[in-house]
Amino acid sequence: MALGDRHQKKDVEAALKRAEAAGLKVKHEKKKHIWGYVICCPCREWVGVTCTPQNPGEEAKKVDGFIKRHRACV
Repeated sequence: MALGDRHQKKDVEAALKRAEAAGLKVKHEKKKHIWGYVICCPCREWVGVTCTPQNPGEEAKKVDGFIKRHRACV
């Protein structure tokens, strides 16, 4: 992620950093309520990350679950 592409919620930002460290691609592409995507390049699956989640902890858990499911791909 570029310097200005940080997520405003620190729980979600930490999960996005864990995703990058696990080898997944994090793409910031602000469209409506979507902040961006976490993409698993080998299997071409992705999960959307919202800009203003109602519960940032649950949004971070969603990203962590995606990391766990796709750790073997990368």
